[in-house]
Amino acid sequence: MNSNRHGDLKIILQSLGMILISIGILTVIPLLVAAFYNEDLTPFFFVSLIPMVVGMLFVRFIHPDTEFQARHAAIAAALTYLIISFLGAIPFTYYGMSFLDSFFEAMSGWTTTGLSMIADVEVLPRSLLFWRSFMQWLGGVGIIVLLLTILTTGRAGLRLYQAEARKERIKPRLISTARLIWWIYIVYTLGGVFLFFIAGMSTFDAANHSMVALSTGGFSVKNASLAAYNSLEIELVAIFLMLLGGINFFVHYKMLTGDKGFLLKDLQVKAMVAILLISTLIIGLTSLGFRDALFQTVSALTNAGLSTANIAVLNDFSKSILTLLMIIGGSAGSTSGAIKIIRMLIIVKLIYWWIKQTLLPEHAVFSRRLGGIEMNQELTHEATVFALLYFVILGAGALSLMFLGYSGADSVFEVAAAQGNVGLSAGVTGSDLNPFGKIVLIFNMWVGRLEIIPVLVLGQSLFGLRRV
Repeated sequence: MNSNRHGDLKIILQSLGMILISIGILTVIPLLVAAFYNEDLTPFFFVSLIPMVVGMLFVRFIHPDTEFQARHAAIAAALTYLIISFLGAIPFTYYGMSFLDSFFEAMSGWTTTGLSMIADVEVLPRSLLFWRSFMQWLGGVGIIVLLLTILTTGRAGLRLYQAEARKERIKPRLISTARLIWWIYIVYTLGGVFLFFIAGMSTFDAANHSMVALSTGGFSVKNASLAAYNSLEIELVAIFLMLLGGINFFVHYKMLTGDKGFLLKDLQVKAMVAILLISTLIIGLTSLGFRDALFQTVSALTNAGLSTANIAVLNDFSKSILTLLMIIGGSAGSTSGAIKIIRMLIIVKLIYWWIKQTLLPEHAVFSRRLGGIEMNQELTHEATVFALLYFVILGAGALSLMFLGYSGADSVFEVAAAQGNVGLSAGVTGSDLNPFGKIVLIFNMWVGRLEIIPVLVLGQSLFGLRRV
């Protein structure tokens, strides 16, 4: 290994060390939950101890002499989700699941996907159920944002923040932005617990479902998800929390600081409402009743993955509508995954501008604005390239599941759910899925959470396409 690569490795390991310390500190909470319910502490003790010790060793003994750059942040972010999924798998493995199924479950948790290898969650210890929800809650805002609220990281923090698919700034200082996001997130979570409780849930169920609804995660403590409660009140609370999770945190900040009308002015919120109304009407008329149709469209578009209906029995038309919603996703700067509404709006506008330009005289000039913002080439290029990459990876994943014998509609649906970090399933995901299929979906979950680029940078470094 040459000196440059050695320096790159040291700075990446130190960054991972800071992230691991943050994880170790926070995962003391599931340990306390296990103690409260008088359940085995062993798996959660190791989940907390291992990252804390390894992280401290990295930070204490590794002293990088290389400036922290964007490529280091991308690699660190990509490795973070692999490492924490390995750590997150420990409790599942301890309770008897295979390592691959455990890793799948943990990756699904940290990436807020919600697809599960567990057929009967209701027999699991409460501490393990809490662990599934807690991973999603932490992963909803992002591990790097979590890091920034605990440790001061300087310029490295900015690079890591951007590498985890986040660009928004609520406050001028990044650490202030991270801490404000977490304060909003915590307040909303506690509010969700209260609302679920008064709607009829037990305290434990309310805490878990508040975490997974707001983080747009999708894990439930019930096998039938929210359908198990058969309660309109509970479903309305879940819809409210999923919508909160699918809206940009800057919009929340503006609303909480007195600008109540900002919500209605936000372009992504207006587009979200229009998409949900149209989709609910279509699915309500063709497949589900309007109550279930509303819930499933909100769950799909926000990438939450909670359900009140059996998706596997829906017709292909309804599955296709939900697939499209899962590909679009919620607002940029929210807990939702997928392509994001703003990118889709840019692409739609690009098509409109292209048609308009072909109809106008050759040298005609017109404004290219979206939501009052001039769309420059950098913004439009990013949106189109990202969408193209997204569809290429999604298509490759779907073809892989078709190779295993699943139908085209189910294959595209399942991969769209994994890559969009949505917990809805067409019945493909389960412990009986071919190991290759599980690996494909793990990859899609990983790529989707990081918005592709960090994974590509990591691939370049591993395969020597260019220096790290």
